[in-house]
Amino acid sequence: MPDAHAFMAKGKSRPAAWLLHNPAARGAPDPFMLSRIARELSLAGFRVEAAASDRPGAVTELANRAAAEGASRVVVCGGDGTVREAAQGLVHTGVPLGIVPLGTANVLARELGLPLVPGPAAVVASRGPVRTAAVGRLDSGAVFTFCASAGLDALAVDRIDLRMKTQTGGWAYVHAALLALLEEAVPTLLLETEEGRRAEASQVLVLRASRYGGDFRLCPGASVFVDTMRVLAVAPPLRARLIPLLMQAMLGRAETAPGVRSFETKALRIKAPRGFPVQADGDVVGRLPAEIRTDPGSLALVVPNVKGAPSP
Repeated sequence: MPDAHAFMAKGKSRPAAWLLHNPAARGAPDPFMLSRIARELSLAGFRVEAAASDRPGAVTELANRAAAEGASRVVVCGGDGTVREAAQGLVHTGVPLGIVPLGTANVLARELGLPLVPGPAAVVASRGPVRTAAVGRLDSGAVFTFCASAGLDALAVDRIDLRMKTQTGGWAYVHAALLALLEEAVPTLLLETEEGRRAEASQVLVLRASRYGGDFRLCPGASVFVDTMRVLAVAPPLRARLIPLLMQAMLGRAETAPGVRSFETKALRIKAPRGFPVQADGDVVGRLPAEIRTDPGSLALVVPNVKGAPSP
């Protein structure tokens, strides 16, 4: 794991902010951008240390190390996958996570109302107030901030062509989903909530936010700031329901599409043929069967300042 290096030599007595990024990511920040973000943090009173990941999972380790060494803030530059890794390392540490969105979809950033331009986003990450959120947690130990799912979309994430993603962004997911739909049968998933509700599904979405796949509002009632998950279960057969589901989803009414059941819970078990993928925030993080539950009050997020809100 790479060592963090001091981005600014002066001000050792000031609170530390760690600036994390993944240089291998599609939208990786260049040195000029990193310097600009570091400058905003410095102007906000932080001593800045920057660290780059060198492999999958390194951002989680760096974020956890930052918390262990007394950092007052962690700012992550990247897309939803990099943000998820940082959140994984900061749950239950109390260290606020600021986000400079540089990814393909930037779902969590959009959900929080963050600027999608690096400069203004850095200002929010440096000076914004902090709100406590819940995360979702799989029994594998992986956490997610806005969505976990199993079905066609998880197959697409599992099969995505990374070179195509680098070249085309979100279209690579569409291509992978079409291939999965044509070439692979989605099994029936058996769902059971902690309250005893049961359902069969060919696609299940466990939502901790209203958005999905960018600025696409799939479920307006879901939020990272509540302690429950909104579950959308699409009954089989998926191929027959997919077009009506997409049409209703584009109108923000996915819950009303034919064959869709919607319910709220704090814990969900999913059973299916062993080895079927589960994705979280755009990365495959485990295999079925799986149990997913909320982890209330586990993550501190830096958010935009709204009128009337107290300053940090």
